[in-house]
Amino acid sequence: MLAAIVAAVSVSLQPPPATAQYSGEVEVDAVVVPVTVRDASGRVVTGVARSKFHLLVDGFTVPIRDLHLEHDLPISLGFIVDTSGSMAGRKIVGSQQLIMAFLAERRQEDQLALWTFGNDQVVERFPFGMGWYLLPRVLETLRPWSTTALYDMVRRVPEVMEKADHHRRAAILLTDGVDNASAITAAEATEIARSLETPIYVLGVEPPPEPRGSGPSYEEILTLIADGSGGLYRRIPRAEQMPEVARTLLEELSSRYILTFTTSGVGEKTWRPIEVRVDGHRTVTRTGYVGTLP
Repeated sequence: MLAAIVAAVSVSLQPPPATAQYSGEVEVDAVVVPVTVRDASGRVVTGVARSKFHLLVDGFTVPIRDLHLEHDLPISLGFIVDTSGSMAGRKIVGSQQLIMAFLAERRQEDQLALWTFGNDQVVERFPFGMGWYLLPRVLETLRPWSTTALYDMVRRVPEVMEKADHHRRAAILLTDGVDNASAITAAEATEIARSLETPIYVLGVEPPPEPRGSGPSYEEILTLIADGSGGLYRRIPRAEQMPEVARTLLEELSSRYILTFTTSGVGEKTWRPIEVRVDGHRTVTRTGYVGTLP
């Protein structure tokens, strides 16, 4: 009888089965934020102490998990070339030469990809991971033709960068700024750019023509798209100057900081505005992300 009582007490003291425990999953993501730091004159600044960086999400101060200067990290660059009819001649030649200049400066672990848009087509010409020796041959095949859907191309940037391996990355858009075939508006393209995880560096190949009617100019639209993504717009006055731009842009890309923080995975996934402040300096970075709070 005593043995039976002891056995009963022993059973009652055992922990509940595993099925009674919480079994939900929490998806925790790392958000990567490229940050360019500039002084009051607009010059890029490096060597800034980590203690001077402050991250705010939804207006709340958030701890920074990692902070590195990009110079030490490999990079994935996705080139997006406008191959519409208005890019024929010296503009497409200048664009080809700029990409070749990047190829000459690349490091072994760096990655390049090439996409084109024009004639109502978006084409992946050179995917990340393809043999380097093939890129010059691919560039030689580019033939500008027909219409331009520039704003539609902005929403394809995640697809362009999907196979990139490195956190340090950028899309480089080469265009003369004219759009005559997009299904979305310039305002919609700007809004999409704000939500991108990859900054877009827009190189305006020679000044674009003035748009018809009222509203922002093509250059103002390109600036809004670049700034919204955390990138930069730069006008190239003459197509012949494109190769010179490669070294300057590489210096810019090597002078950014990569800031990383972790989200909680708890709560609603929605648009969250980001602000990065650096004591005594100005910053350029992405404006937000879609996810949970940190």
